[in-house]
Amino acid sequence: MLLLNADTFTWADVITFLKDVVFKFGPKLLIACLILWVGFKLIRFLVKKIEKAFEKKNLDLSLRPFLISLISILLKVLLILTVIGYLGIEMTQFTAILASCGVAIGLALSGTLQNVAGGVVLLVLRPFKVGDYIEAQGYEGTVKEIMIFTTTLVTVDNKVITIPNGALSGSSVINYSKMEDRRIDIKFNLAHGVDISQINPRLIEIAKQDKRIFSTPEPTVIVSITDLAINVDLRFWCKNADYWNVMGDIHTAVYNYLVSEKISLPHPKLDLMK
Repeated sequence: MLLLNADTFTWADVITFLKDVVFKFGPKLLIACLILWVGFKLIRFLVKKIEKAFEKKNLDLSLRPFLISLISILLKVLLILTVIGYLGIEMTQFTAILASCGVAIGLALSGTLQNVAGGVVLLVLRPFKVGDYIEAQGYEGTVKEIMIFTTTLVTVDNKVITIPNGALSGSSVINYSKMEDRRIDIKFNLAHGVDISQINPRLIEIAKQDKRIFSTPEPTVIVSITDLAINVDLRFWCKNADYWNVMGDIHTAVYNYLVSEKISLPHPKLDLMK
């Protein structure tokens, strides 16, 4: 059988090597293919069994996809190495071929290995878990699963976003679900000349009428003045689970109040002199 030297071999040597393998190990190749086919079937069966075992043990949802992916990859690598040994291919020759392409393989796997390391960091530090609503890498959504290479988010409009773990573990992450309570800010602008002393108590009253809004800390109104308008910020707290519903309801209530009282809103200004 042709032996390859990693420093001197040519593509002709590689082709000769492959022909040598095919003609001398044809029957073994067929059996090896059969072993691979059966092996992958068995691995798929075992992985499903392990997944069911994790469910029965109530293993953390964040850990399940990662561990299942890791186990599946390890079993497949072991299967492939077993088949290589069955074919009688000397690992020195196999390593020589890989070594000749080492630079390219290293560059190709650098990002992949970084994502694996990032997945481990995410599972150890746990900045978020499956089911949390987060914002990262310019995207936001609910964490669906943390895999060995990537993390999957589902947006509020049901889009699926896949983010590499390497980038995710090395960047800032906003976790909106980490804390039990959350503050809501209802911001809008009023025209100059509006009597704030009459509006602020009414806004606080609107917030207090909703039983989902906390009485402690009390709802507050923050006012700031600019050249174009009066900026009003109604702030209050509620349960994280009620955030979206409360925000929508209070926005509607505030808008209806402003319309019913005919409170002036600022109009956009255009400077024609420029």
